[in-house]
Amino acid sequence: MLPLKLSITGLYSYQKKQTIDFEELTNAGLFGIFGAVGSGKSSVLEAIGFVLYGDTERLNKTDKRSYNMLNLKSDKANIEFEFLNFEERKFKFVADWKRKKRFEETTSIERLAYEWKGEEWIPMTSADATEIIGLTYENFRRTIIIPQGKFKEFLDLKGKERSDMMKEIFHLQRFDVASKVGILQSTTRTQLDQLKGALSGFEAISKETIAALEIEVTAGGTELQKSKAELGLAETELQQLRTLKANFEDLEKKKNLLLTLTEKKLIMEALQAEIDAFERTEKTFKAVFNNLQSAKTSFDQTNKRHLLVAANKKIVEQNRATNQIILNGLQPQFDALENSKNKVTDLESVEKVLGLQMEVAVTNEKNKKAEVLFLETEKKEKEFKQESTKLQTELITLKSKRLDGTILIDLGHWYTIRESLKAQWKGTQNKSKIIQESLDTQNAAFHLLELPFKTWKTVLEEKVAALLIENKVTAAIKTKLLVSKELAYFSEQIHDGENCPLCGSLEHPNVMQVEDVSAQLATIEEAILKLAKQEKEILEIGSKAEKLEYSIAHAVEQLRLVLREKETLETEHKVHLAKFIWAEYDPKDSSVFLSKKQEQQLVEKTINETETREKVVRLQQEQVFDQMKIQTTNKGVFANEIASKSAIITNELSKLKAVSFSQYEYITIAAIQDEKTKLHLENNRIASEHKSKSDAMVILNQELAGLEASLKLIGEQVVLNKQLVQDTQKTITELLKIHQFDSVDSVQAILSKIWDVELEKGKTKQFAVDLKVAENSVAESEKLVMNQAFDVNVFEDKKMLVAEGKLKYETQLGKNSTLQDNLKRINEALAEKAELLAQFEVLNTRSTNLGTLANMFNASGFVNYVSSIYLQNLADVANVRFHRMTKNQLSLTINSSNEFEIIDYLNNGASRSVKTLSGGQGFQASLCLALALAESVQSLNKNDKNFFFIDEGFGTQDPESVAVVFETLQSLYKENRIVGIISHVAELQERIPRSINVFKDEEKGSVVSENWN
Repeated sequence: MLPLKLSITGLYSYQKKQTIDFEELTNAGLFGIFGAVGSGKSSVLEAIGFVLYGDTERLNKTDKRSYNMLNLKSDKANIEFEFLNFEERKFKFVADWKRKKRFEETTSIERLAYEWKGEEWIPMTSADATEIIGLTYENFRRTIIIPQGKFKEFLDLKGKERSDMMKEIFHLQRFDVASKVGILQSTTRTQLDQLKGALSGFEAISKETIAALEIEVTAGGTELQKSKAELGLAETELQQLRTLKANFEDLEKKKNLLLTLTEKKLIMEALQAEIDAFERTEKTFKAVFNNLQSAKTSFDQTNKRHLLVAANKKIVEQNRATNQIILNGLQPQFDALENSKNKVTDLESVEKVLGLQMEVAVTNEKNKKAEVLFLETEKKEKEFKQESTKLQTELITLKSKRLDGTILIDLGHWYTIRESLKAQWKGTQNKSKIIQESLDTQNAAFHLLELPFKTWKTVLEEKVAALLIENKVTAAIKTKLLVSKELAYFSEQIHDGENCPLCGSLEHPNVMQVEDVSAQLATIEEAILKLAKQEKEILEIGSKAEKLEYSIAHAVEQLRLVLREKETLETEHKVHLAKFIWAEYDPKDSSVFLSKKQEQQLVEKTINETETREKVVRLQQEQVFDQMKIQTTNKGVFANEIASKSAIITNELSKLKAVSFSQYEYITIAAIQDEKTKLHLENNRIASEHKSKSDAMVILNQELAGLEASLKLIGEQVVLNKQLVQDTQKTITELLKIHQFDSVDSVQAILSKIWDVELEKGKTKQFAVDLKVAENSVAESEKLVMNQAFDVNVFEDKKMLVAEGKLKYETQLGKNSTLQDNLKRINEALAEKAELLAQFEVLNTRSTNLGTLANMFNASGFVNYVSSIYLQNLADVANVRFHRMTKNQLSLTINSSNEFEIIDYLNNGASRSVKTLSGGQGFQASLCLALALAESVQSLNKNDKNFFFIDEGFGTQDPESVAVVFETLQSLYKENRIVGIISHVAELQERIPRSINVFKDEEKGSVVSENWN
């Protein structure tokens, strides 16, 4: 990924919109972002990661991210980031969110993505940068942005923790099959245990057992068939005896039933005679008796109704007499009611007239005021009309002085482009002069180093090599002198009779005589210090030469680009000059154009001012005219209102009937309303009461007439019912004589019996049928047992014989069935046993193989082995730079515990802990490892873009370490890698050719400024 442009608004400390042009920065190869602590430097990288992936390490999704990331003085936040991906395709990612009405509430964060196609931004369906960049968010943070504080952490991690980190970065979990093997082992053991348990139940199953069972089944089948035949014969004979027994028993039952029916015959005949007598009597007398009872009931009811209606008639006559007395008393007041109602109406008219007279007086006053206001408004309207006419005349005169605006616009555009090209040409002229001066200064500075420009590295390396040889020789001499000094010390400590302090011997026949080497050692120490100083001077000269070489190469490239830009501008100027087509103007002198333009601007300003004034006057005139229309309308309304109300007053006075207006002209409206109300209430009372009593008289008269008619009708019915009773009694007397009954009581005694005739008749009929059927059944049963005898003892013996035969057969059948089931079960068990044995063999072999695999992959040993290989490869990549940075003195390696160690070539290649490194060396090692890790992840994701962004606190490093960092970053640039750093260290800013500064303003928030112009 290669960044192009980033703009930030309302994010953290960025209140106002700030834009970073990364193209200017990345063109330099090495660039920096500098600022004080808390100025907002690291927010630049966080903005890039958030707009691309919607994620940030500072806040998680539960931390009200949209609110906490939004600047407290801003109402909205916006991030826009343009970049090229590894396929050289151009993309833009945008993130937006706003603050709602409530300060602590925000909208959801909206992220959008666009691709540059056909000279325009085309929206994309997804805003996930993973596929576009080829990296996940985690790998993006490790590959493109090396986070602050993460260098030393990777170097100092313990072996297991570092292996876990390698597993996560390089997905080494795919090599961790120990858990899978364990699961398979456990599953296989369980299956084997289950098979062993299953096979333990098949120990008695064999082919010999099956052969013996087959013989038993055959013998049992033969015996079973014999028992079945004997049982069948005995059951047939027993069934014949059972049939004969049943026939004899049935004959006995039928004879007993016939005897019972014969005994009931006389009773049923008497019942039939009684039924016949009842039916005859009921047919003759029941209807007549019913008619007599009905006639008597009707006579009693009609007589009671006649007495009740007579009593009601008497009550109604009394009520009518009372109501008539009250009505006669109300009649005089009712007759005067019409005149009283007219007086109420007249009082309403008088009240209305008095009110209208007051309204007419008010309207007359309004009309007088409206007339005065109309005259004043009419005068204003005439004044505005005159002023408007005057301004329109002035506008016509001014517009006649206008020139063609298109010509002035095109000409102005031409002059603007000419001035822009001229300014750009001057800018390139000045820029080339400045670059040339800077180049001359840098060349002069390099010349002062007294080194050949092309081969300065070789010269310095030869000097360093010579110093190294001389340093080794001097060190050897120093070592020899130190040994001599120590031997001299020990020789002085040897005394007779005492052990040697060096070797412990009691005898030294020839004690070595050593001269004093202190002066020589002092000389050698001075020579060593001098050599170290010379080496340091050479390194400083090399650092200066490297920086000057980089600056000279960069200046030469910039000068070439500026000269090319200058030539392009000269060509564009010639082409632009050929486009000048206005003969009356001078292409080299724009003073005439500017004079005309100023004159036209003055004319346009005057026209605009005049048009504004004319518009204001016209609006005022329209407003006054509208007021006149309203006032004219009001005058007409007032006149119509006065005329209308006067006509109503005349009409109301003409309606008066019962009173005179003069009587009430000076009385208040409230008094008139009071009198009217009282009179109206009294009228309503009289009318209501008279109507109520009149309506009651009508209802009473109607009710009395109805009662008289009912009384007459009911009297007639009483007479008719009485005659009907007498006629029915006469008919009954005649029927008693005809049918030879002594009295009515004899007939009622017969009819009073309560029974169900149809049911009793059914009983007699059914009895006759049952008797006939019983006689026939006895005759048929006697035919069935004719000439036969039944012996109970023979029947019981045969029954016992069949039961014994059935028991024998069922016992043999159960035994034979059990033998067949056992044979089938054992055959199936034998087949199942063979299948289980085959499965056991397969699983047993698999268990052995899995045990071998488990031993191979035990305790993540294989994963740790793979991790060691990745770590060693990582160390090899890091050593390419680490060797160069440490002058081939140190190297990184991995020990058996997957921990980093240092190989010290100045001490015969001995290994030691990385914790023994100095601060500067530790930083060098950490930086090399971080870059190697980033490159490895980049390679895994097939990303060919060599761009790194380092956010690291360099302020903790000493000046020597800062120098080493700068040399390392310069070497990265020479390896065709674009490197950006974020720091607050001023020394780095002075050495980096392109950078931007971020500072925090109290009013504006974080502000970005360029540092290369």
